[in-house]
Formats: sequence, structure tokens, C-alpha cells
Amino acid sequence: MKFSKLIIVALLVSAFSAYATDSSLNEATYSLINDGISQTVNPDASNGKSVIVNGEAIYIGVTGWSDTGGAGNDLVVQGTNSSALKKWNATWSNGVVTSGYGIQNDDNGDSHAIDNYNDFDMILLAFSEEVTLTDASFNWLKGDNGNKEITVAGLDLDSSSPFLSNDSFTWSDAASHAVEGAIGHFGIANTAENYYFNSTFSNLSSAKYWLVGAYNTYFADSNKIENNIKLKLSGIGFTTETDATTPPPAPTPVSEPGALALMSIGLGLLAYRRKRRV
Repeated sequence: MKFSKLIIVALLVSAFSAYATDSSLNEATYSLINDGISQTVNPDASNGKSVIVNGEAIYIGVTGWSDTGGAGNDLVVQGTNSSALKKWNATWSNGVVTSGYGIQNDDNGDSHAIDNYNDFDMILLAFSEEVTLTDASFNWLKGDNGNKEITVAGLDLDSSSPFLSNDSFTWSDAASHAVEGAIGHFGIANTAENYYFNSTFSNLSSAKYWLVGAYNTYFADSNKIENNIKLKLSGIGFTTETDATTPPPAPTPVSEPGALALMSIGLGLLAYRRKRRV
């Protein structure tokens, strides 16, 4: 009896496994330097740069944004023009040249970087499907306040939302469109690895639109102003999730000799059990 129950349980487990859904993460890296950028908030095959992930193209648009006042004033956010979001080079002491993107706006003393000096600068990364950001690299970094050097925020936007409509908005308005679980503030390694400074993100949910920039207090619980971070973005890492349902296996035909063999085994087991009872 125990043997029969064991067979039934094994069959049930096998049947359940055949219909199970597998979920896998596909990792990818988007290099703003090598893959190029397309300045759009609606990327697609006609106007976006793409990264191939699991055999499919994910289109990406990159735009720069900055508010119009000091770091303590949440004034109107404006998109930067094409000449303001641009690539800047950094030359290391041994002559190695690296590149990263920064933002130049009209504020006095602007450093051509994504910074929170007198204002908050952020880059909006628009993806053609939902992704989860995992890390970022920077070819230039200045300033260190511990573990709040970079703000990452995933947004849920539509045609009437900030960045996509023509309406004026503030960073507070943008923060109100944040996806639950998609806001994080992270540190950046102050020692370069292969000439780039790296930041690793964790515990973020997925979104199609992502803001990446110097620590922005309007996406944080604290109103404390941190205005000593300047950086230039070179690349971003992300994952996409693929769900695949495994179909049940096709029935395997049993040949006549195979059927006879199974019958013989069954009769043998039955005879064995009767012999033990005697």
C-alpha cells in the first residue's frame, strides 16, 4: 500500500510541475557612450536607440531636466535643450579618456554635470517596456555625503503627466507619479573601477520611466538639502522579467513489448506481496 501511495504522489508532483510557470530575469547594460542616445520620452523603432535583451530590442530615450531655482526652491522643471545634455570627457593621470553625460543649464556656476548645486538636475530614461534598474556607472564624480549621492525614481506616466505633457510642473509633481517601491537613494563608490565609479541599486520595483540624478530631496522623506554632489552618467544596468509556461509533455506511446514488460513487473510485485503475507 505504501508503495502504491508513493507512485500516486510522484505522479501528482510531476503533473503539477508540468504546468508550473517559470520566471527568469534578463540582465542588460545600456551604455550612453557606446550605444548612443536618442533624446525622446517616447522611444520606439523609429526614434529610439535600442539594446537587445533575450533576442528582443528594448528602445531607450534619454532627456535631461533641471528646475529653475535654487536647491531650496521647488520651482518649475524644464527640459534641457539638445546642446545642454551632452557628453563630456575626463582624462586620467595616465592619459586614459572616459566619457559621461552631464547637464548644463542657465544657473550661474553650473559645472556641466548632473548635480544638486543651486538646483536639481536629473536624467529621464524612457524605456519601451518595464525594467528594473540595477546599477549605474559614472566617469566623473565630485562630492561625497555618504549613502545619499544618487536618487533613482521609477515613474508611472501617461500623456497628461509631467515630462510627457506641455504643462509646467515641479519635482514634487514628478514625485507624486512615483511607482510604489521604485524610489531609492544610493551611494557611489568613491574609488574608480576600470576608470568608472559604480553604484549598485537594490529592492526596486519595475517601471518604464526612470529618473536618475544627484540626490534629490523631493523624492526623499527628509527636506535636508544635500548640495555637494556632481556626476556624469556613462551607463545604466537593468533587468527585464520573462515568464514562460512549460507545456505538459506529450504522451509517450508504449510499444507492445514495453506493455508486456510493465504487466510482468506488476504481476511480480503482486506475487511478492502475497508471498510476504503467507
